[in-house]
Parts: sequence; structure tokens; C-alpha cells
Amino acid sequence: MGVATERTASHSAGMTTPAPLIEDDEAEAEARALAAAIAASDADPRTVPHEKARAWLLRLAQGEFDAPPPKPR
Repeated sequence: MGVATERTASHSAGMTTPAPLIEDDEAEAEARALAAAIAASDADPRTVPHEKARAWLLRLAQGEFDAPPPKPR
């Protein structure tokens, strides 16, 4: 008694077309959500611009532990 090695047509037919990686609608929705999140972050007065936070962290890394943190907007 041997093992059947032939594939049926129905088995191979489902494997011929790969699913799309990302739907265009999903990519557009993600871009809109990201833009809205960035706008909300930019409008928040409690945030600190990246450049100021980076400069402060670099000062800390250089040993200036008493460097004052940047002030929020």
C-alpha cells in the first residue's frame, strides 16, 4: 500500500494566486490616521519638539546631568 502523491486540481487551484500584501484602501486609511495623529501631537501644548529633546539628551549623555530639560511649547 503506497502513499498517493498526485494532487487534485482543487488543491492546486487555490494556491495559484497570492493574496495582495496591502490593499490600497488600507494604505490610504493608515496614511490618513498617521497624518491625524501627527497633527494632534503638533497641536498638543505639552509636547517638546524633537530637536530640543534630542539636544537635551545629548547633553545628558555628555555628562551634563544638571542640564535643564526643555520646556514644553
